[in-house]
Amino acid sequence: MAERHIVFATVGSQGDLFPLLAVGRELVARGHRVTVGAHAIHRDAVLDAGLEFVMASGIAEPEDKAAFAAKAFHPWRGPRFVVRDLAAADVAASYHALKTFCMEADALVTTTLAFARQILGETLPAAWFSAVLSPSVFLSPFDPPATGMDTLDRWLRASPRRSRWLTRVVERLTHPWTAPVRAFRRHLGLAPVAPTGDPFHRGQHGRDGVLAMYSPLLGGLPPDAPAHTVLTGQARYLPFDDVLDGALLRWLDGGAPPIVFTLGSAAVHASEGFLRESVAAARQLGLRAVLLTGSPALRERLALNGGDVLAVDYAPHGALFARAAVVVHHGGVGTTQEAMRAGRPSLVVPHGFDQPDNAARVKRLGVGDVLPATRYRADRAAATLARLLEDGPLRARAEEVGRSMKQEQGARIAADAIEAAIEKRGV
Repeated sequence: MAERHIVFATVGSQGDLFPLLAVGRELVARGHRVTVGAHAIHRDAVLDAGLEFVMASGIAEPEDKAAFAAKAFHPWRGPRFVVRDLAAADVAASYHALKTFCMEADALVTTTLAFARQILGETLPAAWFSAVLSPSVFLSPFDPPATGMDTLDRWLRASPRRSRWLTRVVERLTHPWTAPVRAFRRHLGLAPVAPTGDPFHRGQHGRDGVLAMYSPLLGGLPPDAPAHTVLTGQARYLPFDDVLDGALLRWLDGGAPPIVFTLGSAAVHASEGFLRESVAAARQLGLRAVLLTGSPALRERLALNGGDVLAVDYAPHGALFARAAVVVHHGGVGTTQEAMRAGRPSLVVPHGFDQPDNAARVKRLGVGDVLPATRYRADRAAATLARLLEDGPLRARAEEVGRSMKQEQGARIAADAIEAAIEKRGV
């Protein structure tokens, strides 16, 4: 295929960005031009991937990342803050920032909260794909997302008729959050999103295709997924610098595989309590541990002086997890899949959004366990980790899952689908 221009547009953390970078790099290798529209915090990651970057947000980077993360990951108010006060409030500024780039694009790929980009996909002639990065995004009564409340989740999963109740509740609850999006659509003279007027759950899916960019081991496509949905498997992004630095390698080589504790790229900024409890849990077990702090300031506040517990700002998840005994993480879909691919058991400590559902899927898959963030204390964490480390069948299952995931080619399959849609539309 001759060179085409594909624009990826995303709102969110690195977990939302990295699968798109994987597909973007695959498309560039095929001779295409790829531009990523995102928040300024992602500029360096996009450029490091060899892709073009365009600022697609009018929201400034927060000065106090810990306070921002605390608001975003509040168990009840966090989702409203992210959807209403960030993504929906930014719709007009984002639309105008991206319109010029999208008008001359051959294809546009958008994520769940990229409301302005979805409007552009709906109204421009380019092929429009949406990316679904975790199973819960489909909000399907046939595979209801877990709430983190075990009794309720078991009741909901008993039948689609019961879980439709959850779907209706979620849609009614979140409908007011997208008022700025609906107002902007009226300003542009666009009709409400069919059939319910909801631009969040119903309006996110692309006209020309939906890329379900997660491992089928986490979940298959529900029967009510859009007919043109492709389950690609994990679209794994491997940065060019995906190697462990010398000091960390020497520490890893100096003893038994450690427990790795991480809360990903967003929740980590509100994680000092989590990390301190994690240090105590590792010491109760008498095991080595690596803590990913996300920032030098937090690492320094922990005041660890080496020995059996090592704190580092960042390390590539894939390379580090492969050296771990077990991984303790927040359940972000990117981190979850990296732990699965490494063949290591997980203790998932979900904080919000899709994380309780990803955690439940890890447990159902038989490769880990769940400890809610509100109950995360050193003694509980140590007890659960001890069970995971002593469970031979679970560890064997985790290794089996890892071998299977290494065969997935999500970036290639997604790129094939995008090229086919461009050909079909003749743009």
